[in-house]
Amino acid sequence: MKKIFFLLSLIMISRAYADVCNVGETLVASCNLPGEINRTAAFCANDNHSVRYSFKKIDSIELEVSFDAKNKLKRWLDLGTYTTYLGFNKGSYSYVLGIPEEKPGVVAFLYIKKNGKTISSKECLSNSFGEKNIKSDSIEDVLDSSVRENNFRFP
Repeated sequence: MKKIFFLLSLIMISRAYADVCNVGETLVASCNLPGEINRTAAFCANDNHSVRYSFKKIDSIELEVSFDAKNKLKRWLDLGTYTTYLGFNKGSYSYVLGIPEEKPGVVAFLYIKKNGKTISSKECLSNSFGEKNIKSDSIEDVLDSSVRENNFRFP
């Protein structure tokens, strides 16, 4: 019975993430947010080594940002918690998706800051099961020591 429940859970998770990325893209990380309105933040990578962030409400895209070799997504692995952070700045806003080490009961989280002050901090409905360690020219890995030496400012 446990195996059947586990398999059904995996199928449901796969279907939930299937429409997050376009055909030919790989899910890097995503966050389904709680609430009455279906909202999803996701990072998807394609074969051209570019990465795309999208924030969707129901079926409409509210924000989309593309990353490439010139405009890179920042990725930091916190060696104290083994949480992977994906983040970027857009104007006065900062967006950070945290993906904890994949263990039972832990969930990803999304922070949005404006001018350095947190304006939204949400736990996702589940952990993100994407390819958070994907290699891409569009992703800049930030050293753990540099984030720690900068009072944990990321990105």
